[in-house]
Amino acid sequence: MRPQRPSLSEKTAAIAYARAFNTHDLSLLAPLVHDRLRVFDQRNWTPREGSNFYLGMIGDYFELVPPEKCSMTMELAVVPQAPINENQPRPCVIEYHGGRPVCTILFQVHGGKIRRIEKRLLPPPTECQLTGVYPGLDTGPTEEVN
Repeated sequence: MRPQRPSLSEKTAAIAYARAFNTHDLSLLAPLVHDRLRVFDQRNWTPREGSNFYLGMIGDYFELVPPEKCSMTMELAVVPQAPINENQPRPCVIEYHGGRPVCTILFQVHGGKIRRIEKRLLPPPTECQLTGVYPGLDTGPTEEVN
């Protein structure tokens, strides 16, 4: 009998995503992405579809911009619970450019893989509960995966 791999959660998806971007290591994210990934970005009108396209785009970025010249960092955070929303607060990632928060990133997991990534302007990053954890970077409090 094969050992069962723990199921991927929104929190572990957020950690993997942030760690991959903070370290420029695509291999940390690639095995967790569903083949039919959809990426929505409120700053663009057209969603990006398919893991090969999205991972290729990220890989090209990592090759063009070395980590020491990159001004983008990712911090783990939590989207606060809205009064009309019955869901629990959701884990998310805050994307920074040049130290300025630019968007909130949410994840949907299906079948143990990241099926949807949403880069949103609402809720604004400033309304999220920041953790001070930047996975892959040696700053901030200790990372908690579980």
